[in-house]
Amino acid sequence: MWSAWHFEYMIRTALAEGIHVKDIWDDLRNYEHEPNFTIPFIMASVSIFSAWYLLHSKVVPKLRYDSFDWRSAMQLVFALLLIITAAAAMGNIKSLGYRYNDSARIIGLDVISNFRKRYVLSDSATLLAIIGIYEMLFQLSSRIYRKVKIGYERRKLNYIILASVCLILFVFTISWEVVPSLFYSIVSREVWAFLLFICLVYVLQDYYYRKVHAVMHNPHLSGDQYYPILIFTASIVAATFIIWAVMARFQTNAPTFVIFASMALYFSSMVIAYLRKNQQKEQTILQTQVSVKSAELSSLRSQINPHFLFNALNSLYATALKENSEQTADGIQKLGDMMRFMLHENNHEQIPLWSEIEYLHNYIDIQRMRLDESQNIEIRVNIQNPETDVQIAPMLLNPFIENAFKHGISLQHKSWIYITLTMDHDRIYFKVHNALHPSLATNPEKDKSGIGLENVKKRLELIYPKRHTLDIQRSNGDFFVALTLDYKQS
Repeated sequence: MWSAWHFEYMIRTALAEGIHVKDIWDDLRNYEHEPNFTIPFIMASVSIFSAWYLLHSKVVPKLRYDSFDWRSAMQLVFALLLIITAAAAMGNIKSLGYRYNDSARIIGLDVISNFRKRYVLSDSATLLAIIGIYEMLFQLSSRIYRKVKIGYERRKLNYIILASVCLILFVFTISWEVVPSLFYSIVSREVWAFLLFICLVYVLQDYYYRKVHAVMHNPHLSGDQYYPILIFTASIVAATFIIWAVMARFQTNAPTFVIFASMALYFSSMVIAYLRKNQQKEQTILQTQVSVKSAELSSLRSQINPHFLFNALNSLYATALKENSEQTADGIQKLGDMMRFMLHENNHEQIPLWSEIEYLHNYIDIQRMRLDESQNIEIRVNIQNPETDVQIAPMLLNPFIENAFKHGISLQHKSWIYITLTMDHDRIYFKVHNALHPSLATNPEKDKSGIGLENVKKRLELIYPKRHTLDIQRSNGDFFVALTLDYKQS
């Protein structure tokens, strides 16, 4: 409909300029709608939608889940070729315009083509920008959609998304015949360039946050670890030229625009990434504080009149000595030391490693008192005493030993527990290897959960992020834990 109005307007203008009807018809014979509009239009449409399908269904999901491979790379290259084909086809769409004389007076009608080689590149960048903006909005809406609860809210969101898609399709449908205006209009190009800039900043800051930030703060870098910085720099340069192509078709002052756009992309991405990193640190500190306070609360709840318990233990200790029960007295003393550790040391963020080791020895000795190691039970302990002042978070090691005694000791089957703790100038190496038996009803450790392995994993992630490795292996007959802990501050 727009073409009919435009066509009629041009004929009326030509007639008003005094051009004879016969001359107008002669000029119109030079314009053939099918080769000049229909065929390039269909070719551009098929190429654009094919490229969108490849990027949306094949390439973007691979990039999102970090599973990009050679097949995805080939699909990306093919999609880019389709986009270039669509831009070239759109450049070959010929329209009807005026023919002027030397004095700029209309003397007839003529077939006009806006095809330029540099326009193919700039229009390709614009098409790629439009598809990229669509993908960004699609991913954002999908993330919001997944967070919305099922029910009325999700149905309402469905209606909003459907209405928005219909509105966009309607606008593009009535304006599809003037699609070149999306590329030739300065105002439209500035809008697309601004939207593209926002999307690129989002993508670049996310890559900087996940990859570059860790590399920039690592004092010991090898050759391969510089790749994220190189990729980020190359992405900044490529993004700058794409914005330049979309906004100005390579027609503005290149050095000024490229320098300004590159600096804007770099600093915007870096600032947002640093703000996200600081926010993550604050959240980690807050989670650690909450975890510590929760542990303190649990400890306080378990302190049922501790003075009474200590007095009772002292009485039992004195009675055991009177009855010459040295083993019982020793066990009571060790239990008292363990309770004192739980009441005082356990509430600190950091404690000396020797204090933690002393607690481990007390726990192992008390467990050994109830076992007869001559009857198919073997317990080996090799714990190195620290030679320097080593500080660690409390109660990180004992849960693994508790788990070993809980599941690794059976009075009916051969059982064994091997415990090793060594250290060097900056790391602790802790290993627990034990037999694995199903818990029996008579096992006193059956209903004891302690801190729990899952809780220890969470504490390690909060207190020692990227400073520990935890390897847990389990089979039908044994259970193995290896913990390497970097106890020095990074």
